[in-house]
Amino acid sequence: MALTQEQTELVRGWAASGKGLSEIQKQLERDLDIRMTYMQLRFFLDDNNIELGSPAKATPQPKPAEVEPEEADEVEELLPAGVSVSVDRLKMPGTMMSGQVTFSDGVSAKWYLDQMGRLGLDCADKNYRPVQEDVREFQMELQRLFQQQGLQ
Repeated sequence: MALTQEQTELVRGWAASGKGLSEIQKQLERDLDIRMTYMQLRFFLDDNNIELGSPAKATPQPKPAEVEPEEADEVEELLPAGVSVSVDRLKMPGTMMSGQVTFSDGVSAKWYLDQMGRLGLDCADKNYRPVQEDVREFQMELQRLFQQQGLQ
């Protein structure tokens, strides 16, 4: 489904503000009278390089007058060292679990646990190395999340 540039920027702002997929779907229908399935919206976000919850990559958008309670599509945890870890509700194909991490210096990466139990990290900057404290906080948080999911 094609949206105008203005509509795309609205969606980009909603995603950057931390809205999940279901909330963006509702906002599209309520504010723009546009209906998209969950998969259509996921493909639209992918095609337009829009990431959920990444305010540094989008321009801020005005908040709507009417705000509904959020139905989070990701579970996010802010850790003391400034490391933020989220778990995808819809995991990447071929993985047992996936999500996103933002390290204390603001660099974000996708992480995943494959079917063999191996942890992978996919960062746009292939040479990026987080500081040791961030790595430790990330590993501790992943271990806690794995325990919650029964993936020890």
